[in-house]
Amino acid sequence: MNVTDDPGNAAPGMLELVRRFVDTEDLYNGRDALADIEAATAWLAGEGVLSNDRPITAGGLDALRNLRGAVRTLAAANTAGEEAPREAVEAFNDLAARHAAVVRLDVLHGGVAASLRPREDGAGGAIAVLAAAVHQAVLTGTWTRLKSCANPECRWLFYDESRSRTARWCSMRGCGNIVKARRYREKQRRGT
Repeated sequence: MNVTDDPGNAAPGMLELVRRFVDTEDLYNGRDALADIEAATAWLAGEGVLSNDRPITAGGLDALRNLRGAVRTLAAANTAGEEAPREAVEAFNDLAARHAAVVRLDVLHGGVAASLRPREDGAGGAIAVLAAAVHQAVLTGTWTRLKSCANPECRWLFYDESRSRTARWCSMRGCGNIVKARRYREKQRRGT
């Protein structure tokens, strides 16, 4: 039901990479771009996150999947307006600590720009880039707008651009209508 290329779901800056990364697992349609090493390598290389098009290892693939799960759980807490689950925070922190990024300064037109760059290639480098993007989103205040669709069959990540910051579905036309129709039918069946 989710729409991967819907510009309404796009997040600003590098947070968009994080959103697309988590959405490599399409629960609704049963597809996973991290299903195996070859698929994960192709996706990461296509996104420009994998240096030297080096294949990732089985351990790297597991780490990427763990990061994806942790970020999806953190985004679901944003949707519900709840405190982030400690287990997801610890999983994210553990992966970010093992695959660190370093600060790099570059001279630009007489000024200096700073960026975070991975210290390694492969899956670890990709994890460092994604963790740095989450860090930047938290600092800029955009993180809490990254949410997971409240439809349990979907859980697609989307960026909430609503003024009230209360969006709950990746698409009101799709998942929103499905969930509301289910609730209505359930109420009718119970007679309430």
